[in-house]
Amino acid sequence: MEFNEIKSIYSDAQLTDLPLENTNFLSFPFKNKWIHFEKLTKTSSEIKLLNFLFVSKKTNLSSVVSKWQNYLINGVEFSPPTLDSEFRIIQFIILKKDSYFEKKTWLNAFKSMFNDSEEAFFISETSGLLIQKKSDENLPSDELSAIIQTLDDDFSIKTICYIGQFWPINKELKSIFEEEQFIFEKQKNKGKSLLYLPIVALHHYTSESLDKSVLMPILKKKYTTQPELKELILAMWHSQGNISLAAKSLYVHRNTLQYRIERFYDVSGLSLRNMDDLLLCYLLIF
Repeated sequence: MEFNEIKSIYSDAQLTDLPLENTNFLSFPFKNKWIHFEKLTKTSSEIKLLNFLFVSKKTNLSSVVSKWQNYLINGVEFSPPTLDSEFRIIQFIILKKDSYFEKKTWLNAFKSMFNDSEEAFFISETSGLLIQKKSDENLPSDELSAIIQTLDDDFSIKTICYIGQFWPINKELKSIFEEEQFIFEKQKNKGKSLLYLPIVALHHYTSESLDKSVLMPILKKKYTTQPELKELILAMWHSQGNISLAAKSLYVHRNTLQYRIERFYDVSGLSLRNMDDLLLCYLLIF
C-alpha cells in the first residue's frame, strides 16, 4: 500500500524521516521512513487495526525497533523478560552534536554505564531511552554525573538525562512514563545535566500556581534579581541551611557568608537560616 492510499483513508497520516517525539501519535516504520497517526482521534479498534497492518508479518515492528519502544511509544503490548522485577526509564537528550558523532558507538558506551540495562535506543535524532532493571548495584547520582561528564568530554557533546523511578510492569507504567516525559520536557532547560524526581518535584508541581501568582513575580523582582543572591540562595538550599557547607560550596569564609545572609535579611525580612524562608526564596529564583 502506498502512502497516498493510506492518506485517503486517514487524512491525519504523516510521513517523516524520523519518529516523532510525541506520545499523542502512533508511529510505525514505513518504507525506510516513519508513518504517524493521531492517537486521540482513533478508536481502540482502529488502533488494533493499524498495529495489525504495520506490526506483523513482513513489516514486523519488533524486528525494526526495540520491543520496549513499541510498548512505551507505540502502544504495542509485550511480555517483559522478568515480570517480577522493577524497571526504570532513563531519558536522554544530546546537545551540541556534530556531523562526526557516531550514535551507535555513543549508545553502547552510555548503556555500559548502567548495570542490568535491558535496552537503549534513540526515538529521534537526538533523544532516546534506556531501560534499566532494578539491582543492588546502581550508582549514586554524584558518581553517575561524573561518568556522564567524562563521556560527554570524550564525544564532545552535552547530555541531559532524566533518571526515572523504578516501577513494576503493570497497566500504570505507560501513564507514569508519559508523566516522566512531561516532567523532563519542562525541566530539561533548567541548567542541570542530571535530573531526578526529588530534584525537580518541588518546582515542577508548584509551577502552575507560581505562574498564576501576582505576588510571587513582584517578590522575585524585588529581592532576587541580582545573580549573587541566586547563588547564595542555591548554596543554602543545597546545603539544607548548613552555613558551613554552603560557605564551602561558595569558596568563601563562614563569616563572609553569615554577613551576606544578614544583609539579605535586612533588605528582605527573609532569613535564609529559617527553612520556611529559604523555601520561599528557592521558589523565587525560578
